[in-house]
Amino acid sequence: MLRRPGRSSFAAGAFVFPGGAVDAADGEGAAGHAVAGVREVLEEVGILIGGPAADSDPAGMEERIDAARASLLEGADLQTTLAAHRLAIAPERLVYIGHFITPPSEGRRYDTRFFAIAASGGDTVRVHAGEAVEGGWHRPDAMLELEYPAIMPPTRMMCHEFARLGSVDAILTTLGADPIEVTEITPEIIARWMALQHEETS
Repeated sequence: MLRRPGRSSFAAGAFVFPGGAVDAADGEGAAGHAVAGVREVLEEVGILIGGPAADSDPAGMEERIDAARASLLEGADLQTTLAAHRLAIAPERLVYIGHFITPPSEGRRYDTRFFAIAASGGDTVRVHAGEAVEGGWHRPDAMLELEYPAIMPPTRMMCHEFARLGSVDAILTTLGADPIEVTEITPEIIARWMALQHEETS
């Protein structure tokens, strides 16, 4: 989770998942959304969903990932950057788990897809100061202790589902087979999401 800067135009100061806008170079449709997800994770938290290019050995990966991230943050093209640092991305590893569209009452509307992936034990979050004021791994039930505006309603609802399902495998299997799609958010839905609590069961 990342905590957005207080000056942000949307969800200022809130805890959010890494993400952002789809660039034209990311592609279109489902494939474009997945590529954008991979790119945003690299930009915002310094984690590469992928590995060395097919014709490259894994030597110096950390330095290569850092250099690629710096280039992207300066506005470089994703594919050119990957080729320059002999890296490859694996957007096909992302599992689509949700789709939300913010209500018409919002001045700026967001059409957002959520993806999940099993992280490796070595995935260290390295926050970019321009994107967030803090970040790291958090248990979903801990996120449910936050109130609006520290957590946005869709984020809270996703954290509730993660806590309810209880494991990475269950999240990927259950939500991968039946993604949560709420494209007409109403005040009643928002109120219900914000009231969600997780209760441990034995």
